[in-house]
Amino acid sequence: MPLNADVTEDEIRQHAKMLWEQRGRPEGYDLEFWLQAERELKLDGNSNGISANSGSARSGSGSDGPSGK
Repeated sequence: MPLNADVTEDEIRQHAKMLWEQRGRPEGYDLEFWLQAERELKLDGNSNGISANSGSARSGSGSDGPSGK
């Protein structure tokens, strides 16, 4: 996979926000969404809003419990 090192922090921020919104805006997963956006943009070049994990309701450890806040 080609590495796209020209991705800016603003592009990552925008993509992370889009991922967060797609997943229902869960609280406490900022870092997970940032890292996923960075990985998708830098490694995959996938900025079309569809990710390998797009079917997942959440990302992360699930530390906010079963209530799904």
